[in-house]
Amino acid sequence: MKQTKITVKQENKGKRGILDLTGQISQVLKQFEGIYTRKLPETDGLTVEDWMEAHGVPRFVTPKGVKKGYTPALVNGGWREEMLEVNDSNKVMGNYIFKNVPAKYVMDEDDKEAAYRVYASEEEALKADGKPVSVYRLALIDPHKWSVNTILTGLIQSRKYNKLAEKSKEAEDKWAAIEHCYIVKTEGSERKVIEVSKDRVEF
Repeated sequence: MKQTKITVKQENKGKRGILDLTGQISQVLKQFEGIYTRKLPETDGLTVEDWMEAHGVPRFVTPKGVKKGYTPALVNGGWREEMLEVNDSNKVMGNYIFKNVPAKYVMDEDDKEAAYRVYASEEEALKADGKPVSVYRLALIDPHKWSVNTILTGLIQSRKYNKLAEKSKEAEDKWAAIEHCYIVKTEGSERKVIEVSKDRVEF
């Protein structure tokens, strides 16, 4: 067997590239191939195809009437309009799902990775298991990080949109009411609580 030698850089960059390619929605949808007619447990006989169709996603049918798989456009058809990013030409540019988005404070603009969790009080920041601030809101799906779970979650959320939008509004109101924000810097074994500007908190 031929062993292809690659550098550490090629190995790491290559891994990232493969994950980016396999995480695109068109690739993820290929996982449905061969399971369309499989019956789902404890669903009174629903098949994968039945479930998807009930959520507004039928299989693609050729002009000759041959059933094929799912396409990104068909998935978008089952997605709630308010959860789609659409351009001026009415083309879908991205999809959103509701999720808890953590608040973060970036100390150094040149190092976005060095972000701190944000707390709404000094007491919460000092606790070992203190609860950092997060807001339940619509978050754009990374085009390279799709999964079957993400697709199914978005379709279910699309059916429950009004209820989830209300939950999101309550979370946004709660965030708006927070007046002080804190981060924790660890210096050696000491946890130091620092108040930061709410204006610089990101999500």
